Amino acid sequence: MMNQPPSERMHRRAGSTPVAALILVAALSFLVYNSLFVVYEWQQAIVTQFGEIKGEPRTDAGLHFKLPFVQQVHLFDKRLLRWDGQERTIYTKDRRAIIVDVTARWRINDARAFLESIGGSTDAANARLIGIIEGAVRNEIGQYDLFEVVRSSNLILDREEEMPALMTEDGEEITPEDLDLTTMGGEMPPLRIDAAGVYLAGRPVVIAGILERARERLDEIGLGIHLEDILIKQVHYTAAIEENVYRQMNAELQKISAGFRSLGQQRAEQRLGEMERELATIQSEAVERAERIRGTAEAEAIKIYAEAYNADPEFFGFLRTLQLYDKALGKNSSLILGTDSSLFKLFKEMKEE
Repeated sequence: MMNQPPSERMHRRAGSTPVAALILVAALSFLVYNSLFVVYEWQQAIVTQFGEIKGEPRTDAGLHFKLPFVQQVHLFDKRLLRWDGQERTIYTKDRRAIIVDVTARWRINDARAFLESIGGSTDAANARLIGIIEGAVRNEIGQYDLFEVVRSSNLILDREEEMPALMTEDGEEITPEDLDLTTMGGEMPPLRIDAAGVYLAGRPVVIAGILERARERLDEIGLGIHLEDILIKQVHYTAAIEENVYRQMNAELQKISAGFRSLGQQRAEQRLGEMERELATIQSEAVERAERIRGTAEAEAIKIYAEAYNADPEFFGFLRTLQLYDKALGKNSSLILGTDSSLFKLFKEMKEE
């Protein structure tokens, strides 16, 4: 190669320069690519070097730097995550078995502790939450009776709030007293309330207690998880309790139907009495009016008779006598009278004339 002319050696160096430049650019690009990482708005990142955490969690969205090849990035979600439990049979303080289904929402509030304790896996976190939350549910529900877990307030015992406003066709309001529901639910004890009127039992109190217990346990373990809230999705009764509840509901519904029937019978009798009184009033007014008209007519007739008599007493006497004959001597009538009877006075007078 030493014997090659200088022009050929310069040509070879010029041809190798672009290749070296491309290799250098590719190497730099690969180095930069492995030195940068992106954190989105809903993410947070932890950088580790040979398994050791370096620096604080990166919570700001944007581009961040790390040492290439020797450092790794672990991304975690900052948003609320959902945990769903399974239905569990739990016993209340009064030894009633109920089936409870619970759900919860949680977030990673300490990425360092989350990575160190459970390796940064959300599946592992959900698995750890099963024991923590279900244990809190069992312990808290076990302190209350069944009605204190199911009910949320004492409104069901308020007679004014218990029954909605019912109206008849005439616009009259039906009150619980009308339906004989004043004792409905009287066998149900009220939820405990302190002097300030704050409930000491009930569904909201139970949920708050479960959340507090679960948070205390999470703080003790240090998983880097904040439990946002807990919700009891469903409470099922076992077969024995469900039958008892249905029996009670049936009895209360029968009581309501009996109240409606009793109210209907009462209203029917009331309407019948009103109709009878109205009919008696109408009849009395009709009789009174008829007697008044009859009296007015008789007075008018008497007046006419009097005027006729005063106008011609003899003719009036003659007319009245003829009317007497017509009534006394009807068809198929037989009378035996003497010739001196006053009945024949008119005939005698007519003969003499």
